[in-house]
Amino acid sequence: VLLAIGRDPCTRKIGLDKVGVNINEKTGKIPVNDEEQTNVPYIYAVGDILQDKLELTPVAIQAGRLLVRRLYAGVTTKCDYVNVPTTVFTPLEYGACGYSEETALLKFGEENIEVYHSHFWPLEWTVPSRDNNKCYAKIICNIQDD
Repeated sequence: VLLAIGRDPCTRKIGLDKVGVNINEKTGKIPVNDEEQTNVPYIYAVGDILQDKLELTPVAIQAGRLLVRRLYAGVTTKCDYVNVPTTVFTPLEYGACGYSEETALLKFGEENIEVYHSHFWPLEWTVPSRDNNKCYAKIICNIQDD
């Protein structure tokens, strides 16, 4: 089991090539299947080291916990890498969860997607009389799901 956290994976100098684990030459990341298994059946990877997965510490922790439970406790639950809330704490705060509009359109088709937009002024801004720049929310719904 390999767990790596950080933005630059150190995969090239730890001997993975000697055991045959595939590594993305450009990024150093490791491709895995939906059970975090590498191309070598008995070697698994979780965390920021995974190719095409989120680089978030809580996600890495959860993926590691779920992997251990699958390997040693007979549990079948896999890590959900799609519906993960994220946020960026900058002067312009940003948060997201689920599919982007572009991804939802590709996955479900334009006829199955409804997009809602909302502009609002948060209640907590009224007391300190913060500027009245509005907040914005965008909700993307698959109309086939209730």
